[in-house]
Amino acid sequence: MKSIFVIGGGCWGATLATVYAQKGLKVVLYEPVFENYKYLKLYYHPKFFNYVSIPKNVNITNDISEIQNNDIVFLVIPSVYVLTILQKIKNLNVKEKIFVSCVKGFEPKTFCRITEIINKVLNIQRNKIFVLSGPSHAEEVALGKPTAISLAGENKELLVKLQKLLTTKNLRIYINTDVVGVEIAGAIKNIYAIAAGICDGLKLGNNAKAALLTRSLKEMILIGTHFGAQTQTFFGLSGIGDLLTTAYSGYSRNRTFGEYIAKYKNVEIAKQKIHTFIEGIYTVKTIHKIAKKYSIDLPIAEEVYKIIYKNKLPELSIKSLLSRPLKEEFSWLKRNE
Repeated sequence: MKSIFVIGGGCWGATLATVYAQKGLKVVLYEPVFENYKYLKLYYHPKFFNYVSIPKNVNITNDISEIQNNDIVFLVIPSVYVLTILQKIKNLNVKEKIFVSCVKGFEPKTFCRITEIINKVLNIQRNKIFVLSGPSHAEEVALGKPTAISLAGENKELLVKLQKLLTTKNLRIYINTDVVGVEIAGAIKNIYAIAAGICDGLKLGNNAKAALLTRSLKEMILIGTHFGAQTQTFFGLSGIGDLLTTAYSGYSRNRTFGEYIAKYKNVEIAKQKIHTFIEGIYTVKTIHKIAKKYSIDLPIAEEVYKIIYKNKLPELSIKSLLSRPLKEEFSWLKRNE
């Protein structure tokens, strides 16, 4: 494990390439969009954080076949492009590679988790597929600010090796064997970050936002445990840690998107204001279908879905949530036992 191939030259992909090149690892950064690739070849990233320079020892490429010459593959692209990228590399020499998914979403056509799609399309053993997730805004990591995140995988021995390899002086890696929990938590927290942004945009105050996020965590646990995740994972870095960061940070595109929805009362205008990919828009559609299919009660996620896809006014969604039948705080947990 001496070389890393990063698929995706966006904010987080460029940051990971920078961090590990600074550690002295051999790093190749692949950017599929040629226009973005030309920017990256100048060793800076004007679309995201032009105050950070990408090290000269990062090999920046537009040729995905170079994946064959590396040991570890980081998948750092929006969920909607995952299937396309995997189809491009499935006939290359990748079956013996270690894959680390940094994608915080579901594959939108199949509703599968990203690790499942990697396993199915590339026929790679599950014990060689990992998930890296947690509170990690790229802008802060790139500046060397302290960060701790989770690395999840089934192979404990390999997990420990990767933990040592991928930990840096400012990026601390904790390991977890609950792949399902870490992966689902990272994806669905974006839904609730949008809700938090709406809360901010409506100026509902700290009390309302705290209540919203507490009940959001409950919904995250319900979704995760339905698919076999461990409850404790949602109280860790990839769960509540990532939820809080994404729901409060000014860097969060999902939170900011929600704030713009409340401000402009128009989803399309809110999208245009962000200028980049918003995972929560796609994730909430997937979760809406899953919740409907399996009768999972997710009132906050459902209201976010209605705001984005049914043009429901945020103020009406707040009224809907506050007028729900009164109940015990942990009644959902009793039914879940």
